[in-house]
Amino acid sequence: MPPSSDGTDAARQILVGGVGLPWLRDLDFGTQWIKRVEGLDWPEGVVIEDLSYSAHRVLHLLQDLRPAKVVFVGAMPRDIDPPGTIRRYKLDLTPPPDQEVIDRLGEAVGGIIDLDHTLAIIRYWKALPEDTVVIEVEPGDRSFGLGFSNEVEATVEQVLAMVREEIGAIAEEVTNA
Repeated sequence: MPPSSDGTDAARQILVGGVGLPWLRDLDFGTQWIKRVEGLDWPEGVVIEDLSYSAHRVLHLLQDLRPAKVVFVGAMPRDIDPPGTIRRYKLDLTPPPDQEVIDRLGEAVGGIIDLDHTLAIIRYWKALPEDTVVIEVEPGDRSFGLGFSNEVEATVEQVLAMVREEIGAIAEEVTNA
């Protein structure tokens, strides 16, 4: 595997990626969360990246980087939990059906950017490592504008702690390699 630009073995890097819908308040959580935390101190080998662009471009980034672990951060309206609920889960890497991918690619060409679209495309082409985790927040305010609802704003630090926990063990391994 090619070394990354910082000399770290790319296969040992950890990608923390935020996916958000720009200008849509709580739905822009992934993008805005990344902006808030990218300047913090992160262990060597951790790549903090805004992935709020077309799903096929995220696919290409993952194919180039080939990280050891990926942590996605975003907000998805599941409408099963109250706003501000945080869901953390290991991603099922089973590829979606062909028709779902065709539909999502068509929507992506039309400008749709969201966590589910991105995950469907990159799962389909098997671009994710086995160790892939999603941390998503249930949005409250889905209107046009900037800033989060109070419920979602209250999750920012907790999501940061969860991401740091996710990268902790593997980041130590990268540092000690």
